[in-house]
Amino acid sequence: MNISMEGSVEGDLGIEKMITNLRELDGKAVEAGVFGGFDQKKAMWQEYGTSRGIPARPFLRNALYENEGRFANYVAPFITNILNGGSADGVVNALGPFMQMSIQRTIAAGGFAPLAASTIAKKGHSKQLIDSGSMYGSIDWRAV
Repeated sequence: MNISMEGSVEGDLGIEKMITNLRELDGKAVEAGVFGGFDQKKAMWQEYGTSRGIPARPFLRNALYENEGRFANYVAPFITNILNGGSADGVVNALGPFMQMSIQRTIAAGGFAPLAASTIAKKGHSKQLIDSGSMYGSIDWRAV
């Protein structure tokens, strides 16, 4: 038994308009992390470790690796909206806070190199990457 179908699609399907709409995303990017000041230095020391005995506690890289798929799934409806004529800024304004929250959740989840006994005694607790809350609170996002 053979089944066959023939057909064609004619006319404007709106693909050119969709492509034009998607071009609004060209050059848009979102960053999340700690931008400037002493908190940025502390974040770098924690992320990569130091020669002075601070082990690497890669909260930024871990947040990216653990959430890469979530970021893509999160923006998918916004991309559909752009295809239908929506603004590209909606993607940026939604993804930025989502990335910021993901980094903060990674810190809160812990699982990093344990603190030295002297650090625990000084801080009064063993929670890594949280002392005064300054660095945690300075995690932000920006459109670039």
